[in-house]
Amino acid sequence: MKDMSKKIFEKENQAEVSNNPRHQNKSLTSLVSLSLIGGNKKNEFKSMELKNNYNSISSRPLVFCKPESKIKTLTTSSTQKQSPIKPKQVETQSNELCKLINNYSEPILDYYLELNNQTPKNFLSNHTVSSNLRAKMVDWMVEVLTSYKCKDQTFFLAVRLMDSYLSKTTQKHIPQDLHLIGVTTMFMACKFEEIYPVKLQIVHEKIAHKKLTKDEIKDKETQILTTLDFSFIGITVLDVITMVLSILNMNQQLYQITLYLAKLALYDYEFANNHTYVQIACAALIVTTKIVEQIDQSLSSEIVIPLIVSTLKMDNSDAMDSANKLLNLAKGFDKQYPNLENLKKFSKFQLSDMLTTQH
Repeated sequence: MKDMSKKIFEKENQAEVSNNPRHQNKSLTSLVSLSLIGGNKKNEFKSMELKNNYNSISSRPLVFCKPESKIKTLTTSSTQKQSPIKPKQVETQSNELCKLINNYSEPILDYYLELNNQTPKNFLSNHTVSSNLRAKMVDWMVEVLTSYKCKDQTFFLAVRLMDSYLSKTTQKHIPQDLHLIGVTTMFMACKFEEIYPVKLQIVHEKIAHKKLTKDEIKDKETQILTTLDFSFIGITVLDVITMVLSILNMNQQLYQITLYLAKLALYDYEFANNHTYVQIACAALIVTTKIVEQIDQSLSSEIVIPLIVSTLKMDNSDAMDSANKLLNLAKGFDKQYPNLENLKKFSKFQLSDMLTTQH
């Protein structure tokens, strides 16, 4: 565990992290020209050289339906215990899962679109918490939840719970309150999403570093649940992204970059406050498509982007406007948030692993 000596959310509250953090991402500025979102000419992008060998889109299976690895058995003279699940059974189960997703992904997405109006809004307007302090909290959430190997969905739910609570509570919160709120919403999201959630004792000792008592965390949890009327109903940006990608059967080539951009979007209060979760998801998918088009020549943004927009039932001009704003945010992220490094450190998506830019 790192020695804590600085302000809240910077070093004071860091969870245990890897000794070998990943290298920083290459700037998105070198990848996509802001003026080209909505453009058609591929040859206007800077030339890119592949480091990794990417398969064509048609050969990439849906990530949810990735076949399970076959169970290997060793041939020995002694009697071996065999797994009750045979390879053929695993393959059948995988195919059934594919059919289930194909049959129900569209009505599920329609339900998500109905819930889109529940995206939290104006969640800092009644408080003295600054947008920069909230961004620090979001950055710290990335570190904590990744360090404890929590799901990506746990992060998105924690942010949604924090913003929803701040938008609905009548209590006026000051900057010092955000620590307790962030810790508690992470604790709640873990219990809702994780098979093995982080225990209260760990939250108290390792995450809050005994700055918060167990009773304080439990009391704040009760307060948040009461304010939200004990309702966790709602969507996250990740819910929308995964469902669209499953419908388009494009998870493996678009997921990691889209996930990175979706997390990045939630850092910025102005962007998050002015866009619904569906708009954020759509913007992240469009920008990702333009990036991946430079990597995988079999992907055509002229085909994929209209599919994304129509699937989400969005107006094309609104979708492109949101995408341009997200790309602009991504390009200026390092300057706007120079001390927030956790998204780069803990993201599985690394542009430097994939591309080299030829000047």
